[in-house]
Amino acid sequence: MDRRNLNSSRIGLLERFAVWMEVEILGRITPKNSPGPFFKWFFKWPIFHYKIGLGWMLGRYYLLLTTTGRKSGKLRYTPLEYVYDPLEDWYRVAPGWGGNTDWYKNVLHDSHVTVQVGRRKFEAVAEAALVEESAKFMMNLSRRHPSMDKVWNRWSDRAVDGTWESYLYAARLFPSVWLKPIKDQ
Repeated sequence: MDRRNLNSSRIGLLERFAVWMEVEILGRITPKNSPGPFFKWFFKWPIFHYKIGLGWMLGRYYLLLTTTGRKSGKLRYTPLEYVYDPLEDWYRVAPGWGGNTDWYKNVLHDSHVTVQVGRRKFEAVAEAALVEESAKFMMNLSRRHPSMDKVWNRWSDRAVDGTWESYLYAARLFPSVWLKPIKDQ
């Protein structure tokens, strides 16, 4: 889904389909405690495209994040949907499962990462976004696609009812990370 411009009023067919898939997969099908082996594999399919040089086909929707494993020290690759802030040149990503994902734990341990978006590849620093930023994003996305509340409600122990307070509470379970390119001095 192209979430780079949530303020655009036009919702295309591809965006509608992507949101429908996301709601079905995250709102109903995947286990709540972890993605499980099938979905862990399924969510990683964009890695193959990036590895064979076809990342440019997915760059509008997915970036490839390379982290260092906090236990193994090995490079770990994770494709993630993102939102791009062109004014700051930052990318916003968010882990599922209340932040209980390996890539998120890895960036908390070592914030220096490599990011590839389409053909653009750069070193970056991962910084936790404010809870208010995550809540604002969730609220804006739900206004654009009301069915996303099914996803937020599935993991929150309080109903996400359209109020700022409910999104602010649920945002604790959907932490965001800003990927900030390291500029050459």
